[in-house]
Amino acid sequence: MAIPKTILVVGATGTQGSSTVKALLASPQLPANAKILALTRNTSSPKAKAIAALDSRVELLTGDPTAPEAIFTSTPSPIDAVFCVTVHGPTGSEEAQAEGLFNASLTHNVSHFVFTSADRGGDTISDTNPTPVPHIATKYRIEKYIREKAQGTNTAWTFLRPVTFFDNLTNDFNGKGFAAMWHGVGKKPVQMVATSDIGFFAAKALLAPEEWAGKSIGIAGDELNFEQACKVFKDTIGADMPQTFSIVGTLVKTIMGDIGSMFKWFEKDGFNVDMGKAREIHPGLQDFKTWLERESSFEKVGKEEKTKCDCGKSWCGKCRNKE
Repeated sequence: MAIPKTILVVGATGTQGSSTVKALLASPQLPANAKILALTRNTSSPKAKAIAALDSRVELLTGDPTAPEAIFTSTPSPIDAVFCVTVHGPTGSEEAQAEGLFNASLTHNVSHFVFTSADRGGDTISDTNPTPVPHIATKYRIEKYIREKAQGTNTAWTFLRPVTFFDNLTNDFNGKGFAAMWHGVGKKPVQMVATSDIGFFAAKALLAPEEWAGKSIGIAGDELNFEQACKVFKDTIGADMPQTFSIVGTLVKTIMGDIGSMFKWFEKDGFNVDMGKAREIHPGLQDFKTWLERESSFEKVGKEEKTKCDCGKSWCGKCRNKE
């Protein structure tokens, strides 16, 4: 299986898609005459323009993942490989996206289909364990569908199985709610990863199809319980990790059943990625501290700065920088 010359990256303006484009461009294995088709619904958006400006080998492609046939028929040259990430939505929507894209890939003789899935308890267990978490179980069903449909065809698959994202931790209500739910897991460690690192693995798989065909890989950069994470945050940023009241985390888990079931699953079972194996492939895989320093939106508090806002709260983000 040759190195692909035309690669379709679905969700190219999203975190995983954009990191895949950047990782492809950074790889010496990407042919000089390669073409990266960056799929987006809006080619005039600032994010789309930023992706296009990265390199002349990036070409914006207008399209909707829910209408895959139109994507393939609109390209002047055949697509050799596809990177597929689905967008969470109403029940069944992710499966429709992935299955439609894979069916179109079969029809148009795509040689390699790389799908971002999710770890479900380690490499072996993930093959047979859907988990009770709805959006993770969706990934399991998509994997099963792709495996079955690919049999007897010339289209190979690779499944990337990341864990939950560091990127969920932000200094807004959603991020604080995530921290509160993480706190509710207690002493049990939770595996996490930077979304940018997923792009590295995607590029590795896309540019070495013979090596990666028919394989799955769990991706995690760190494993911490909430107490450990708070210490790393404090040591790195110089302030307490932003979080809201624990009751908010409880309410969110109750109201949002999918999220609630995920954190309950964390408490009982959870992810089990072989991080040593992942780091052998990507030695630069970021741990929590590295992600905080390199990619998070949190600003480090210097020794001369206050660690509390004027309002008295620990880094509320509104008045911390006031003199």
